[in-house]
Amino acid sequence: MNNFISKLKNISFVALAVLSFTSCLKDKGFEAGTYGLAGFSGGEFVSIGLSGRNINSLSLESKSGEQSIDLFQVSYEYVNPAAEDIKVTFAKDDAAVTAADATLTLLPASALNLSAPNVTIAKGKRVSGSFVLKINTSSLDPKKAYGLAFTIASTSKTSIALPANLKTVIFRIALKNKYDGYYKVEGTMQDFVNGALTGLYPHNTNLYTAGPDAVDYGQPTYNFGASYPRGEIHLINNGGAVSGYGLFAPVFKFDANDNVIAVTNFWGQPAGNGRSARLDATGINKYDPATKTIRVKYWMVQGGDRTLFNETFTWVRAR
Repeated sequence: MNNFISKLKNISFVALAVLSFTSCLKDKGFEAGTYGLAGFSGGEFVSIGLSGRNINSLSLESKSGEQSIDLFQVSYEYVNPAAEDIKVTFAKDDAAVTAADATLTLLPASALNLSAPNVTIAKGKRVSGSFVLKINTSSLDPKKAYGLAFTIASTSKTSIALPANLKTVIFRIALKNKYDGYYKVEGTMQDFVNGALTGLYPHNTNLYTAGPDAVDYGQPTYNFGASYPRGEIHLINNGGAVSGYGLFAPVFKFDANDNVIAVTNFWGQPAGNGRSARLDATGINKYDPATKTIRVKYWMVQGGDRTLFNETFTWVRAR
């Protein structure tokens, strides 16, 4: 949030930006506390922030030896910070992977080092350190998408509740594909429902590997809250203020010839607010390996074709 606040010139502009966020981010889960917001009176519980969402995509570089990966953190949800050290222990949950997506290959046990499947929320804190997992990618198939899940099994403080919908986190794991990277985005956008919403170009985004032949959009510049930990919200301009389409981020799928063959919404087809995505066949819809650019034309659909994007993603660096 600091990066965003530094761009705001005065208090009135801050208020305007906040209003623009709330007008576009109609996220009932956020409003209902589904994501585990702290500071509520009553019972105490712990949660994994990344669990209150779809399967999380995780891309790894292929190399020999173990890699230490920071997977997630655990939050302590109560009116006061933790009064004592709280140890949270996890169990690998293959059944959760299969239930979420039966097409995923379970990450083989031989690729994992699970010597310490726990984290600690320190006394006086609300958030734990990262759960660090050691993975050896040398034996993984770059053409496969793997699945890995962890569930909170227990806590050292037995009075703490474990919400059923916030205790299991699921990952889709693949090696980084050639489309993965940090990009500059330029182009045009037209919202046919609300003309006050226009394109925010140029801006920067990460394209995260979402499988052997797909990447999803996650802008790293602005912080839209815990429900968007990787910035999976398409940036827009709302009457002069930075904002974004809530629960909408494109996922681009390619064929063997680098053509973009499909665009879907990271948050679902449709997401909880009715938003989905589709490719517009009149676009170039192609990745150029010589220039490392992606040109793609697509729609955000909400009760019909609502917003048309015609964008060029130019590779800047590895993310």
